[in-house]
This record gives sequence, C-alpha cells and structure tokens, in this order.
Amino acid sequence: MRTTSAIAAGLALLLAAGCRSGTAGGESAGPPPVAVVNGEPISRAAFERELQQLRVGGEGSGPTEVLRTSIVDGLVARTLLLQQARARGVSVGPEQVDRAFLALRSEYPGTAFDDMLAQERLSVAELRTRLREQLTIEKLFQDEVFPRVQVPDAEVVAYYDAHPAEFDEPERVHARQVVLRTREEAARVREEIRRKPATFAAVASRASIAPEGKRGGDLGWFGKGQGMPEVFDVCFRLQPNVVSDVVPSPFGFHVFQVIEKKPASRRTLEQARPAIAARLLRDGKARAQADHVAALRAQAKIQIDPTPVASVKP
Repeated sequence: MRTTSAIAAGLALLLAAGCRSGTAGGESAGPPPVAVVNGEPISRAAFERELQQLRVGGEGSGPTEVLRTSIVDGLVARTLLLQQARARGVSVGPEQVDRAFLALRSEYPGTAFDDMLAQERLSVAELRTRLREQLTIEKLFQDEVFPRVQVPDAEVVAYYDAHPAEFDEPERVHARQVVLRTREEAARVREEIRRKPATFAAVASRASIAPEGKRGGDLGWFGKGQGMPEVFDVCFRLQPNVVSDVVPSPFGFHVFQVIEKKPASRRTLEQARPAIAARLLRDGKARAQADHVAALRAQAKIQIDPTPVASVKP
C-alpha cells in the first residue's frame, strides 16, 4: 500500500508527465509533437510542463541539452509503459484513485493544495488522470516485472562478506546530562549528584536547561563521535553511574552520568539478513524497471523531433 509520503514524493512525476497524447485537450492542431511513440504523439505542452516543474523545484538555471534529452526520454518511457498496460489490460479502479487523491491532498495543509494546483495550472480532473496513470504504471511493474525479482540467500551472504564495515556497531553509551547556564551552577549541581548519584534524573528534571531535562536528562544511546565529540565523548571515559566533571560547551555547562555502555561489535549475518535482503530486493527492482523500459524501447518505433524540443526557451 502506498503511503501518503510516497504519493507526495511521486507528485513531481505526475505534474511533469503532462498528457500522454498530443491530441488531449485539443492540442492536435497546435505545435508539432516532440516525439511519436508507436504512432502516439507526445505533445510539446507535456515537455514544457516538465520543464516548468523542474523550474519550480529549483533544479538548474535553464534547460540544457542533456536535461532536454532526459525529459524526452522520461516521457517516452512513460508513454511506452502506459501503452503496454493498455495492451495487457492492466488498470486501476476509481476507488484506488480516490484513495491516492485523498492521501495526496492530506499532505498539503490549508489552502496549499489548491495553491499547488494553481501554480501548476492543473485542474483536479487532470491531477486525478495523472494519478490513475501513475498507479497503472506501478501496477504494471507489480504484476509483470517485480515477481521475477528474487534475492537468493547466497547473494545475501556474499553481500555481508563483501561489506563488513557496514555492519560494524561502534561503541555506544546510554547517558544522562544536566546542562546549566554557569560553571558555578554546574559545579554545585555536580556536588549534589556526586553525593547521591541516584538523584541525577530528579535533579535534571528540576534544574537542566536542555530539552531532555524534562525526561530526567536522558540522552538515549549514542556512538562515539556523534553530536559534539569534544563534549559528549567524555561519556566514553566514564564508568556506569560515575558523575563527570563539568564540561563546557557553546550551550552551557554539562554534567554527565553514564547509565550503561555497549562495546563496539559487528552485527551477525542473521541480524543483518533482513536489511541486506531488503536492500538487494530494492536494487533488483530498480534494475528490473530499467531493463523492462529498455526492452520496450528496443521493440518500439520512436521518432524524436529535436526542433520543437530545442525551440523551448529557458
């Protein structure tokens, strides 16, 4: 199931895709298409809409030749996939489009959704059409391409053996801190806690100016070198329950107490197996997508006219 964030992440593709046919919206009598894919034109308007979306996203100062080529290639690929979906009878129902539309709209609070549509000069009906096309392409991949992608266990083992550093867990500590505005305050608090270490959380809740003070100064687990190493790495020199000296930082004066320590270690193959398998599956799907589009291109009749593409100004 698609999440709302996944739908929002795909919005740029939807906005950029334009109408897949040059005849949509009465454009057949307009400028010549930028490409024709198996007899189906890709309109100049679709190309211009993609350029507009890239400008809105702040990508680049103008449409370079490489960017123009990339845009046309993307539109050709999308057209090929939609053609194959129609040929294979792959489609999505209106209820799926409704869910995707509502999920997308929920990502834009207040009037932001309507503002986005206005900025893109896009009607709700056009957006729903593009959502349907995007969902159709996803279903095509799910039905026809991804079932062939497998991750043998031998590949998981080979990846684990070839990338040992990825599975190293650094030394970590679970610590608390109290942060005070002045060194004098911190020194007084340190002495109070040093006499009764068990009171650290209560003192942090009462006196610390740091955000985690309200939860007893609990910093959670962190590794060596994280955050401000010159401040927090003092915790790696402490034994559990020992109170640190006062440590200055740009944010105040810190007093630490280590709750627990974990030495550096390496995740076992069994511990790492789910993450490795997920990564290899994701990579395999990406390659399968690219290979599938390449195969469609190799069998298609594609005519690209560089003249209308080059005539679109930055």
